[in-house]
Amino acid sequence: MKQIRLLNWLIEVDVGKTKEFYEKDIELCHCLYCENYMEAVKYVAPSIIEVFTTLGINPSKPSHLSEFGELEDGLGLYIGSYHLVGRLVEGEFCTDSEWNDTNTAGINNFTFGFKKEVSLVHDELQQPILQLDFEACIPWVLSEKPDD
Repeated sequence: MKQIRLLNWLIEVDVGKTKEFYEKDIELCHCLYCENYMEAVKYVAPSIIEVFTTLGINPSKPSHLSEFGELEDGLGLYIGSYHLVGRLVEGEFCTDSEWNDTNTAGINNFTFGFKKEVSLVHDELQQPILQLDFEACIPWVLSEKPDD
C-alpha cells in the first residue's frame, strides 16, 4: 500500500488490488438512470477522472448509485459510492447526517467524502476496505429519455 494525499485526506491505498477488482465483471444496475450515469461519467472533467484514477477506481462501476431527479439547471442529482482497498490515515470521515465542508471536498459538479461505515461491498474486494461516497450533478447523455 502507498500513501496518497488526495484533496482533504491522506489515504493509504493499494491501487493495484483496487484496479484488479474493477477489472472484474461486477454486477451493475442497468436501469436507464444508472446507464446514463455510467455513460456520462466517461466525459466528466479531467480533475474528477484524476480522483478515480489515483485510487484505481473505474468510475463506470459504482458500488451503489441513486438518482434524485432533475435540478433547476437540467442536470440530474446522483449520489453513490465506490470501494477501494485502503484506509484513511488523515482527515475526517463523513456520514449520511454529517456531510459538510469539513469532511467533504468538491471538484466541479462532484462532491466526495470517505465514509467510515461501508455498505454494499462486493465479496471479491480485499480488506481493508474504504468507501468513497459522492454526490454529483450529471447531464442526461443518452438518446433514450426516462419518459419515453
